[in-house]
Amino acid sequence: MEHAESANAHKVVRLYIAQLALELEGADAALRHDAIIDAEQHLNAAILAGASADVAIVEYGTPIEIARAYLDADSTHRSWRAAPSTASHRTVTTPTRRHLHEIPVIGAWFDRRAWGAVAYFGTVGFTLSIGYFIWSVAIGSLVIGLAPILIGIPLLVLLLGSARALCLFEGKVVQFFLGVRMPQRTQPIQGADHVGFWQRIWCWLRDVRSWLSLGYLLGNFPVSLVLFVIIAVLTASSVILMSLPFMHFADAPIAHVDLDSGVNIQAFGETMPDEQGEVRLPLIVSIGLGVIGFLMFTGTLWIFRGFGWIYGHVVQAIQVARPQLVTPPRIQ
Repeated sequence: MEHAESANAHKVVRLYIAQLALELEGADAALRHDAIIDAEQHLNAAILAGASADVAIVEYGTPIEIARAYLDADSTHRSWRAAPSTASHRTVTTPTRRHLHEIPVIGAWFDRRAWGAVAYFGTVGFTLSIGYFIWSVAIGSLVIGLAPILIGIPLLVLLLGSARALCLFEGKVVQFFLGVRMPQRTQPIQGADHVGFWQRIWCWLRDVRSWLSLGYLLGNFPVSLVLFVIIAVLTASSVILMSLPFMHFADAPIAHVDLDSGVNIQAFGETMPDEQGEVRLPLIVSIGLGVIGFLMFTGTLWIFRGFGWIYGHVVQAIQVARPQLVTPPRIQ
């Protein structure tokens, strides 16, 4: 009888969670994840304390009420880094800031997420990807080498657990720089709370988030390397081109050449050095190259803002993954 009541209570909780997920359909995935985890933990704790499922739900609130509360709280406390997930929950901004952000093409210059993406892919993200890759390869090599003996299994669990922890840390970094909201609640490993040591290891091995996190740490390095090279080349080229008009007005030469070398510089026409071997570009050429540099860096901001959105949602998808409950095999 008690088992039947427990099964019925868990069925009611699952139905409630399904209704809550339906109410939050279209909302940010991290917000939906947090709302579901909070509801599950609260209702299950109330049922374990002796309350019936219906009473626990009445005390907690209906799915519509809870969904509205989470959406309102997210709209009120939304960071400047996070873009609104829907038009109906748009944050309040000053007219000046909104207009600057919405200017066609050059609006990226006033978008902090674009600058955050440049900082992330150009410095922080690339540095962290190196550390993640070294750690994963080092521990992974030990796991492969020690696989034939028993110690290889705990090392594999260590690798998966550390990958999960590093991916959670990466989520905080991504949220700060790229403006993609990460979940504030962590879903525990399914089935690992009330089983023995070997069953707990089996649960870790079967948890898809651990393997997704490890795959991200290994695959992130080559992608970050390519993006680092691209952003370094584009940024350096853009800055050099944009500095040419200022160098012209400061009467600073762009190069010094040996008059006897016969070097000719082509920049929208042939440019000859003066008597001291100093090369200066004509004003119209300097301004033209400066405009090209400005447009190049504007494109760079837009491109890496897009990469930041993709990266952020990849990390978010790993953290909000909800693996199905897996019953571990009984090991005698």
